[in-house]
Parts: sequence; C-alpha cells; structure tokens
Amino acid sequence: MTLPARASAIHDGVATLVGRANGFAARRPSPPWLQKLRTAGVSAFEKLGFPSTNDEDWRFTNLAPLARTAFVLSPDEVSLAERTAALELEARLGPLGLSSPGPRIVFVNGRPLRWNAGALTSGVSFEWLKRVLAHSPERVERALVAPAPEGDSSNKFFGALGDAFLDDGVVLRVPANTSIEEPLFILHVATPAWSSEAPRMVHTRNLFTFEENSSATVVEAYLGGSGPSLMNARTDVTLAKGARLNHVKLQLEGPEAFHVGQLAVDHAAGAHAASHVFSFGGKVVRNEIAMSLRGEGATTELNGLFCATSGQHVDCHTLIDHALPRGSSVELYKGVLDGTGRGVFDGKILVRAGAVRTDARQTNRNLVLSNSALVDSKPQLEIHNNDVRCTHGSTTGRLDADAVFYLRSRGLSPEAARALLTYAFGSELIEKVPSADVRAFLENHLRAWLPANLAAPEAR
Repeated sequence: MTLPARASAIHDGVATLVGRANGFAARRPSPPWLQKLRTAGVSAFEKLGFPSTNDEDWRFTNLAPLARTAFVLSPDEVSLAERTAALELEARLGPLGLSSPGPRIVFVNGRPLRWNAGALTSGVSFEWLKRVLAHSPERVERALVAPAPEGDSSNKFFGALGDAFLDDGVVLRVPANTSIEEPLFILHVATPAWSSEAPRMVHTRNLFTFEENSSATVVEAYLGGSGPSLMNARTDVTLAKGARLNHVKLQLEGPEAFHVGQLAVDHAAGAHAASHVFSFGGKVVRNEIAMSLRGEGATTELNGLFCATSGQHVDCHTLIDHALPRGSSVELYKGVLDGTGRGVFDGKILVRAGAVRTDARQTNRNLVLSNSALVDSKPQLEIHNNDVRCTHGSTTGRLDADAVFYLRSRGLSPEAARALLTYAFGSELIEKVPSADVRAFLENHLRAWLPANLAAPEAR
C-alpha cells in the first residue's frame, strides 16, 4: 500500500533517525548495560515513531514539521566558529553567562564546552555525564535504566529517542544536610548550522540526586540563534527525606527551533520541589513535568509563563501525583499569545486512594492579544478519596478595557498601556523565582519581548 506523501515523509524521517542511532551506538564503545539501553531505545522508537494528533496527549500539537526534518548529531569536537557563535549568543544572558564566577556547565550543540565548579561544598558532585560514563558508569546505571515515571507521555516517544542517542548531560549529587547557596547553571547553546550542513539535534540527560535535608537551586538555560534545531532534554530528580529543590528553566531558543523538555521529580517524605518554567523562543516547544509525591507530607510548586507570537507553538503538560497523605501542591501557569501564536496547557492532578488530607490547587490563566491567537486549556482533577481539598480553574481573555482606559487617562499611549498591563500579568511568575539575578534577567527579557509583539488595537 502506498502511503500519502505526508505520512511517507514522516515514515522516512523515523527510518533516518533509526539508522543514525544505530550508527551512533556502533561508534560508542560502552558497558553492556548501556549498549542494551541504547538498543532498546532504538527498537522502541522504531516501533512508536513520533506522536501524532491522534494521541490524546498530543492532539493539540502537530509534530509533522519536526518529523520531516533530517537532523544530525554534531561532530565530536567544538569548532572555533561554533565557540565564537556560542559566545555571541551567550552574551544575551548578561550576568548569567560565562563571565559569572558561579558553578556552571556549558554545552555547545550538545558537546561540553566549559565547566566551572565555583566554590562548591566538599562532597557535592556536579559534572558531565559523559565523563561519568567513561570512568565510573556504575554510579549512574541504576538511574539510567529505571523505568519512566507513570504518566510521562513524552517519554515513550522522545525518551526512547533520548536513550537511543544517550551520550551526555549532567550528574548532580548533593550530600545530606548540605545547602548550596548560589544557583547551579546548566547552559545549552545551539549555534546555527552552515548552509551546506543539515540542522543539528541534541539529546541530553540530567540526573540529580538530593540526599536527606539537602537543598539547591538549579537553572537550566537553552539558547539558540536562527535556523532549525532539535533539543530533546530530560531531567530526572530524586529527592530524599526533607530535601528541597528550586528548578528554573529558561527556554530562549531561535524561531526555527524544536524543543522537547521533560522534568520528573520523585519526592520522599517532607521533600519539596519548585519548578519555574519560562518559554519565549522556539517554533514548536513541549515542556512536560511529572511530580511524584511518594512520601508523606511532600510538597511541590509549579509555576510557568509562556509567551508566543506568530509562528510559535508552546505546549505545557504537567502531572502532579499525590500518592501518600498530607501532601500539598500549588500550580500557576500563564500564557501570553499574540499574532497567530498557539498555546496549550494540559495539567492533571491525581490524588490516589491513600493520599488523604491532600491540599492541591491548580490555576491556568491566558492572555490573548490578537484575534488570531489561540490557546487550548485542559485542567484536570482525578480524585480517589473524599478527605481532600482540591481546586482547579482556567481563564482565557483579553486585557481589561477599563484598566487600559485608566492608564490612557494618565497619559500613556495605547501601546504603552497594553505593554504595562501585559508585563504586570507575566511578572507575577517572575517574582516567584528564588535567584535575584535570574529575576532581573527575566524582567528585562519580558520587557524586551513586549514592544516587538504588541500593537495598538486599532492597528490590528
């Protein structure tokens, strides 16, 4: 049977990636368990392919443009031209970039560029995954071969692809009773491929382990210039009893970038994780978060802000799984859509039968700035016991006309009034970020986004 042209192109794209994954595995001598993991990833991806809009969790997001693009891995060495381009892109981060003395690990097109341990406390491990795989792979074997968290719908597709190309990432271990005061930065820079080259893809895996009563803030930043690229990033976190994590993700890639990111956090008793996601760049972006509260009294907080204009699609999927008693969660996601921008919020709170006295709150608010922008919101509660306090809600609308009128009566132009109100709408999420430097950067970035993407209503 002959496939339609679109389906045939996607089928060919899967076959091309499978061939490249097999070639990659053959060039990477590794322990048997790692080779087995890669082989299993290739087989799973070959069987599954890319998700389609027929899959319930992907029905609002069309990945056909991604599937039809022939991505390749970068050469093993970073060229001088790539270094120069990366430094130019990284300048956009200002004080958060390489000039900062704080601990950071930098990748260019998926390959390690720089590592700075800063003044980390003795016993803290913050290093490249590739180095660990080369010298002491037994340290990460158990974490890498562990099954994906329940409900992680991206993982069966992009997780399989990530396993097939598993090579590098970051390993972080924070010892018991250790508190790291300054943020740890993980920076990925995607430089444009030259005109004669195929677009680049990166598959990265981070493994974070927090022992009892430890704490840290981790910032993952993704930058990119013009031209298509693919980032497939997965971060797995284990929080022991009483551990605390603040995780901040800055997604600032170029207008042709495809980005699929997964964060999975497993909470022990009394552990707490806060996730802060900010998406400004990319052509098609999918951020998926799975919080598993498997310890009594565990808590979590999810905050997200996505801004999308014409040619951009941002899909936010979250799952909070309350498994044991007296857990609590608070979730607030906001979207700002302009032009023909498209946004998706799909958030689910699951309260299991044994999770009595759960307190869970979920809110999604979306601001639509044009007649052509569109957002799909799907908040969900699934509750299996009666001793809970759970709420959820979603609103989508325009700027308040009375508020715009009030600001104009105080001398502001229509554009300035709309920009100020939009900034106020988004800044609520920025204020929740624990790092002052990151907050300042995000405030400036949001202000810079507004003038280019807002126009007076009469100009529509």
